[in-house]
Amino acid sequence: MANKRVVRFTVSDPQHKVDAVIPVGIVEGARRGPTLAVIAGVHATEYAVHEGAQRFWRSLNPAEIAGTVYVVLTADVTAFYAHTQYTNPVDGKNLNRVWPGNPDGTLTERIAHTITHEVVRKADAVVDCHGGEFDEAIDLFIITHSTGDAALDKRTLDFCMDLGFPFVEVTPAGGAVLGAGTGAAEAIKSGRPAATLEAGGRGLMEERHIAATYEALHNALKHLGMTPGRPTPFLGTPIKLDHGILLRTTAAGIYEPVVTIGNWIRTGELFARVLDFDGTILEELHAPEGGVILDVITARGIKAGGFAGKIGVI
Repeated sequence: MANKRVVRFTVSDPQHKVDAVIPVGIVEGARRGPTLAVIAGVHATEYAVHEGAQRFWRSLNPAEIAGTVYVVLTADVTAFYAHTQYTNPVDGKNLNRVWPGNPDGTLTERIAHTITHEVVRKADAVVDCHGGEFDEAIDLFIITHSTGDAALDKRTLDFCMDLGFPFVEVTPAGGAVLGAGTGAAEAIKSGRPAATLEAGGRGLMEERHIAATYEALHNALKHLGMTPGRPTPFLGTPIKLDHGILLRTTAAGIYEPVVTIGNWIRTGELFARVLDFDGTILEELHAPEGGVILDVITARGIKAGGFAGKIGVI
């Protein structure tokens, strides 16, 4: 029987003597069909994409859906309440680096394990909703992964392109950066297409990023045949990036980006500076290749070796 409900999974960490709850929305549609899993709130202050996923959940009508939808309404509630960036305040671990989790680990690993087995492993496709946290500006792009399985890799890319974000980046599922341990990569390695949405940041809830997330999740339903119609791109036909470039500093100091997300940067152009406290320029970061600016750190301070931003090369 078609229904819509929220279940709450309790996760206990005996090492830290703490419990956490994971609220998961479940819609069982009026007709048989595939299963889509949506995960929100892996990182606590990625507010725009979190709101987009919440609106998606509220919009779902079981009578209009073929199949089942799982929406993890907030994966890391403990971090969400504490407003902590990137990591859980109890064990200091990054939930998007410990998938598929460990039932005998600390809180973050147990959260990942619970979502993996109660949600991800029941799904035919997965969308993990992310963006920039308080210190990071992101426009709209998708990260997905390749495994070497040609059929799975094609299904994954087709799924991601249909979500409708402007850019799609493909990295190795087992890669040390943006690969192993991330929610989307581990889902793909288990045999199902998955995408990491990246939208918004700086603690803002800009309507552009909320709406893009909402529409991408509805495009996922359409791609899977769970609702009627064809996926609609948000800003024209999506582009598969050739590769992404992560920029890092070598000096610590005051960080001054000079670029804006969504803009183009040419090879050799200035991306950011690092200043000493007296105003001396310690380092300038220049674009090693031209491309679209996908990600810019907006924090005032940066450490040596710190992530500064990202360029997508077309």
